[in-house]
Amino acid sequence: MHVAIVSTYPPRQCGIATFSSDLYHSIVDVEGVDEVSVIAVTDGNDLEYPRQVVTTIQKEERADYVRAARLTGRLGIDVVMVEHEYGIFGGRSGDYLLSLAAELPVPYVVTLHTVLSEPGPREDAVLRELCRRAASVLVFTDSARRLVVSSGVAPDERVVVVPHGAPAEICRQAHPDGPKRVIPIRGQAGIGRADTGGRFVLSTFGLLSPGKGVETTIEAVAKLVPRHPELLLVLAGRTHPEVAKRDGEQYRLGLQAQVRELDIGGHVTFDDRFLGVGDLSELLAATDVFVTAYRNAEQTVSGALTFAVAAGCPVVSTPYRYANDLLSAGAGKLVGFDDSDALAQAIEAFIEDPEDLRRARRAACAVGAALTWASVGRSTAEILRRAADELPRPEAPLVEEQPLPPLRFDHLLTLVDPVGIVQHASGVIPDRSTGYCVDDVARLLRVTEHLATRTAGERWTEISLRAIAFLGHAARAASGSADGSGNGSGSGSGNRSGNGSGMHNFMSYERRWIDEPTVGDHVGRSIWALGDVLVAEPPRSIAEPATALLDQLCADLATSAAVPPRTAAYAILGLAPLVDHLPRHRDLAIGLTAQLIDLHDAHATDDWQWFEDELTYDNARLSQALIVAGRSLPSPRAAEVGLASLSWYGEQCELDGSRLVLPGHRGRHRGHRLADEGAEQPLDASALVEAEIEALRSTGEPERGRRAFRAFGWFLGRNRLGVPLYDAWSGGCRDGLEATQASTNEGAESTLAYWSARLALEAAGLPVVARRHAANHDRPAV
Repeated sequence: MHVAIVSTYPPRQCGIATFSSDLYHSIVDVEGVDEVSVIAVTDGNDLEYPRQVVTTIQKEERADYVRAARLTGRLGIDVVMVEHEYGIFGGRSGDYLLSLAAELPVPYVVTLHTVLSEPGPREDAVLRELCRRAASVLVFTDSARRLVVSSGVAPDERVVVVPHGAPAEICRQAHPDGPKRVIPIRGQAGIGRADTGGRFVLSTFGLLSPGKGVETTIEAVAKLVPRHPELLLVLAGRTHPEVAKRDGEQYRLGLQAQVRELDIGGHVTFDDRFLGVGDLSELLAATDVFVTAYRNAEQTVSGALTFAVAAGCPVVSTPYRYANDLLSAGAGKLVGFDDSDALAQAIEAFIEDPEDLRRARRAACAVGAALTWASVGRSTAEILRRAADELPRPEAPLVEEQPLPPLRFDHLLTLVDPVGIVQHASGVIPDRSTGYCVDDVARLLRVTEHLATRTAGERWTEISLRAIAFLGHAARAASGSADGSGNGSGSGSGNRSGNGSGMHNFMSYERRWIDEPTVGDHVGRSIWALGDVLVAEPPRSIAEPATALLDQLCADLATSAAVPPRTAAYAILGLAPLVDHLPRHRDLAIGLTAQLIDLHDAHATDDWQWFEDELTYDNARLSQALIVAGRSLPSPRAAEVGLASLSWYGEQCELDGSRLVLPGHRGRHRGHRLADEGAEQPLDASALVEAEIEALRSTGEPERGRRAFRAFGWFLGRNRLGVPLYDAWSGGCRDGLEATQASTNEGAESTLAYWSARLALEAAGLPVVARRHAANHDRPAV
């Protein structure tokens, strides 16, 4: 049997990586296991992995998950072990992992490292789908099993308890009456002895983060030191990488400042290394009481607590779920969360009652005897063998996926500056003289909001917030709360009802508005972008100002004498998905939808299924808006018109042929099929991609997914000249397809159009979505 493990893996430093390494070594020598390979999830760092790592998955590259899944078939892998933890897989709530699960040609088993009693809607959906496909679902404790079964995440017969393992070297320390080891005090030693001899040692280890409750432990030690001057607390482990990335060493420095303020420097030591098994074994052999003061009751597993109990250490812990289970046989004491008094009393009970300490040590040794990795490895291998032998192989995908270019944001980030995004470029050099426009900043907000949501990246969130600020300023300046130069102070964006004044659109590089405010496409695009922000349910500090600005722009739109068709379409795309969150805008969305349907009915004939007498720019957005409205409002008539007009428009663009031919910037009039229409624009290709994806979501027709991929091919060379518009070197997109060549300039509109389409394909999970819809669509009615 050839097994593959999908997880983070050393040399990456995190608890799941350590677990997976231990799991690898525990099953690689089990009888019947011929080979174990690892598919390592990376966070972008260039690490040198050991030979058992056969490939890597870039966390935020959805295509990597599909590629890795298909690699398992070529490598002859029989079964896959997925180590699931929120945060280590890409996408929203780790949903990129579903692309791997859906494409695996072999059965898989999943281990749940976290089981939440009240997950968020997206977390719940991802976990249910992952477990629905799994041959078996492994959990670490009986309480986790009960929660998984009672919540309906997986059925009783497929949920198996396999305990967290501990290395043999640590388990060998579990001698209930053996002598305590004396070790050097490493790290910041304070003003005490240089070793642990003669000290009553408390310890805790793991990656430092605020959720570990270390502050409470330090407070408890400060309360005990006057009565027990022999006390020593060892805090071992580096700062959690995600904490360090966000805040540097601020958290650790705060803990050290707390120690100084409490004047217990001689009783607390910080060992800021990522400890290997040998060092952990030494530390636990020198420990009298192990402490875990975690603040999250949901915690369903703790490698640190497992290792401590396996080493025979008595424990004082808060009552998170895993501690409740592991300490129930008497291996430790439980105290309330964030209660330093109770924590101090429990520790003192052990200090003052050596016999109680010995009883807890014996209980820990008894529990730890079942936690050896050798035993865990045998149990896990048997579960994997049953999955490999007894389950049929999943069916091959119904949809062929086209490879997407890798994510490369160099040029996009070159165009972005502290104000917004520069409109145009000469080649790849931003042309600052062209300044900024609301149209492009709204497009930018849609792209960066998608990236911020899927990556939790501070860079994209920061750009999104700057974009919202730019849009707000364009509206406030237009309303008279700031002067036309952009230098006014003004009031908040939600302090007026609509007066139809709309927004400024164009700002010079010197930060002065250079146009008159109007209610045009830029207002609709801003509503769309703000709708994308709000539908992702951001924190209140973002949601409130974004909602106020959206309300203001909607009021302007509602009181405008005439709303241009594309302005209406963009606004529908922002408002229709929000009608359940902001029902006050339902009537506006319905009214704009009716306006587009009326336009279609007034202009459409048997051979011209369109909303106007010519095809101009961003055409497919009109169809896309009606498709979204049809699904969200809902409106069957909107869906019907949207789908029919999109199919007709695709025919005009030869979407089913060998190339995509888009209307040029001069427009294509009724009765003209192919003429000298000017340069083809990337925003038209992007609109067609996103419209077909919405059609796929609404109809479940696999052909819509294929059409979306074919439309995206325009960027890569599937066009009338056979030349790519996407610049693989810069990650930008050329401004248009001219008569004999592609433009060499890469401006904001074209680059954002490419990224909108690229990210939409990835977010839709094609071909996974297409395959799932195809299976449902082809299933006979009952």
